[in-house]
Amino acid sequence: MTQPVVEKPDIPPEYGNPTQRLEWADVERRLESASVYWIASTRPDGRPHVIPRDGMWLDGRLYYGGSPETVHFRNITRNPHVAVHIGDGQEAFIIEGAVEIKKPSEEMATRLSDESFAKYPQYGRLEPSLYMGGVSVLRPRRVLAWTTFTENATRFKFE
Repeated sequence: MTQPVVEKPDIPPEYGNPTQRLEWADVERRLESASVYWIASTRPDGRPHVIPRDGMWLDGRLYYGGSPETVHFRNITRNPHVAVHIGDGQEAFIIEGAVEIKKPSEEMATRLSDESFAKYPQYGRLEPSLYMGGVSVLRPRRVLAWTTFTENATRFKFE
């Protein structure tokens, strides 16, 4: 994955003036270690829909599953653009991008199974074949992050 362009975000003056930038490697570590990702999609009538999901940040992408019967899955098949959030607000990591449903290779399905078991052992080991039908993959377009608002608020843009 290519490195993102790092920018100072546009913030109203009354919120302060960010003078520091976060390192992308540090942001990625937080994305990798998150146990829950809050994902916002858009319903066909324009209303928002937000759900918590387990997932794995691998190779610069968020991989997650879910039944095709869910509102979220139906939403992303109509409009793949989502926002994902981790953090408590004092620290925030917000990802914007588009989700694709991909059928992973056997090698990637095994990797997803291994990574999922390492991260979420309480669910047991899922068979790699469960991933072969398809997995949701979020490719980031833009990430806004801070650990001290607004001191180090940073925007990362991807080509």
